Amino acid sequence: MKRHAGDLFVLGAAAVIFLAQQLAISYMPLDGAAGAMRRMLFLVTTAALALMALYFRRFFGAWLVSAGILMNLLPMAAHGGAMPIDFAILQRSGAFPEVTEADIGRQTNHGKDVVLRRDDIRFYWLSDRFIVDLPLYGTNIYSAGDFVLFAGLGLVAAQAAVMAFRPGGERADAASPAENVERGAG
Repeated sequence: MKRHAGDLFVLGAAAVIFLAQQLAISYMPLDGAAGAMRRMLFLVTTAALALMALYFRRFFGAWLVSAGILMNLLPMAAHGGAMPIDFAILQRSGAFPEVTEADIGRQTNHGKDVVLRRDDIRFYWLSDRFIVDLPLYGTNIYSAGDFVLFAGLGLVAAQAAVMAFRPGGERADAASPAENVERGAG
């Protein structure tokens, strides 16, 4: 497999950004100036991750990863940096019993979501609205962008595996069989 300069640096930077997002979601306050900073940090770093995914554009799945992130970014930007989620969907999922009607209009603890009523959600079709129950993980709520992103990650992994196990003689810079015959090497 051909090595690309900078791949590890970009992957490392993306991992650091993702870790920073998770720490901000878990430990920064929800309200006031710190809450606004938390939402802005999440919004800006999410856009950076979409751009970083395109660094790996040689993988078809990277385009889907970036598209999925951007699909999530649109409703987040429309809601001040938080992903909107319909209260009725939260109730129906049963996954977050601690979220009550009193939480409508507020950002959830330890998450990136803001709880709203459906009529108050801009870009509803891109919001977190699909309830999925996964074995070993449990119930969670995903957006259409999440599914596109997951499909992209799967395609990147599949393409990387195929490239890793491809015979070494199939390099792009190797001479074609016709060129070898012309030279008398075939």
